[in-house]
Amino acid sequence: MTYRKLKASGALCAVLCLAQPQIAMAQDCVEQADVVDATIYSMPILYDAYTSKCAGEFADTGFIANRGQSFIAPYSAQQDERWAGAARLLGQFASSGSGSSSNADIFTALPEEAMRPFVDGIISLKIAEEIKLKDCGKIERTVELLSPLPPENVGGFLALLVDFAGVKDPEICPYEAK
Repeated sequence: MTYRKLKASGALCAVLCLAQPQIAMAQDCVEQADVVDATIYSMPILYDAYTSKCAGEFADTGFIANRGQSFIAPYSAQQDERWAGAARLLGQFASSGSGSSSNADIFTALPEEAMRPFVDGIISLKIAEEIKLKDCGKIERTVELLSPLPPENVGGFLALLVDFAGVKDPEICPYEAK
């Protein structure tokens, strides 16, 4: 993952954090399990934004055209159960220096049931803006390489990458072998 992609992921998390400041927890680091939940929760949204933006770029014989739906199905099936962990992660970003207090105040007034679709829309728009058509093939190859892994492994791998990258404000809690 390039620095630009990590930076974009960080920006995505910063955007997401605006949606749940009222659930912010007083913890110094983000639990890796919450990063896993946020990854699994957001993957269907990211996938939809990607496939919409790159629709004209896919080959009829390519991965997305032939196996894309089977890739995203396990993520979609877990989305509801992963929302709580994703929301905790967002809350921690909101309570860190990454969150914008003026925007956070707006979102604290929203009822919880209204936040989730709003967050989904923000994620989708921001990701679609970031995707360059010249990168559609690379993203498709990345999705294909991730496809054999269960969603929990993809989320866990991303959590470790963010930990290795030394993301701060807030930082990822260190991995603890069980």
